Parts: sequence; C-alpha cells; structure tokens
Amino acid sequence: MAIRTVGTDGDDRAIEFLVAPRSGEDGEGAECGGEAEEAHFAIHREHGQGWESARLTIDPLSGSVPIAAVEWAMEFAREYL
Repeated sequence: MAIRTVGTDGDDRAIEFLVAPRSGEDGEGAECGGEAEEAHFAIHREHGQGWESARLTIDPLSGSVPIAAVEWAMEFAREYL
C-alpha cells in the first residue's frame, strides 16, 4: 500500500489522501488476480477544533480504504498540521 497526500485546504483544516495498492515482486496489491482500485479520502475538522474531533470523508467513487491507511493518515495529520 502506498499513501500520498493530494493536498490541503490552505487553512490546515483538511488534508486529502490517495491510497494505492503497491504491486511488489511477491504480487502484493492485486486482489484475485485483478488490480485493486485507488482510494481517495480526506480528513477534516471544524475551525477551532482539534484533530480529536476530525471527520473522515471517502470519495463515493473510490475503492475501499484500508484501516491502516486511515490510521496512518490520522497520525500524519496530528503530527504535521
């Protein structure tokens, strides 16, 4: 799995992420012989609120979002925003 930031809202209240399968030499990242889809999601909070009250929004057209990706994204947001 590879996670990258897509962007922020400029006010440090939202950050978007794109998570993609990582196909390695051992075939990880492919599900049932097909390619897994990328997932696009955002973590955002209300103005004046901390990241403890942050919300997760998943693009309805995205593939599924691995829990590990969300956990990593929350840690990233707490640390860098």
